[in-house]
Amino acid sequence: MILKYNGPLQMQINDIAQVAEFMWQKGWAERNAGNITVNVTEFIGDENRNLPAITRIPLYHTVPELAGQYYYVTSAGSRMRDIARNPMDQGIITRVAAEGKSIDILADKDLPPTIELPSHLLMHQMFAQEAIQQGNPVSAGRRVVFHTHPTELIALSHIRELHSTKAITEALYEMHSEVKMCVPRGLAWVPYEMPGSMELAKASIKDLKNFRFMLWERHGVLGTGTNILEVFDAVDTLNKAAKIYLYVHLLRS
Repeated sequence: MILKYNGPLQMQINDIAQVAEFMWQKGWAERNAGNITVNVTEFIGDENRNLPAITRIPLYHTVPELAGQYYYVTSAGSRMRDIARNPMDQGIITRVAAEGKSIDILADKDLPPTIELPSHLLMHQMFAQEAIQQGNPVSAGRRVVFHTHPTELIALSHIRELHSTKAITEALYEMHSEVKMCVPRGLAWVPYEMPGSMELAKASIKDLKNFRFMLWERHGVLGTGTNILEVFDAVDTLNKAAKIYLYVHLLRS
């Protein structure tokens, strides 16, 4: 089925495409690196709510809090440079089915979702629980899960003395005054786990209650928030500070 675009939904898809282009231009998205999921429930519109499922995919982890929620999901093997050109050629709109036991692919193509989807949904489940506890609709909470490979931040993850949340956060705060304004809670440190694994997802979730951004050792950054452009801006600021850190230490050597 082909998605019917209203203004707010079109803007959300355009923002995703723009961020994908930024990732590619900055060298943060080599080959098929990076993935994005965005809760678009409040923008989907009545014209799309009853789209029939192209395919139903069972979930290994039940997410009942997400039942009836709609997500834009990058597809498995997708490249950010292609998403930038046409986000619905390399991405899909999905709906979490009743009881949260499966997802339905609704539009525009029958593409497999990113292999990171199970871990993304665990994170979205946590955001849903936060929203529900505050008496808000699920889609009013954190809607974005964004993973990318910023070169300089990955480089810093190899420096042993920065292997803690306190150390990496203080180092970046010291380098650039804007960082504390953009990321006031700091950058959580997550020791190495296999990319795409549930172990990585579980290691991340325990810190996501207090942090919106985290550095995965030798892997990249996970960013979360309510607006994908603002999430990108924060990661861009963090990476600018990491670049300054490397310049300063090179000049001192």
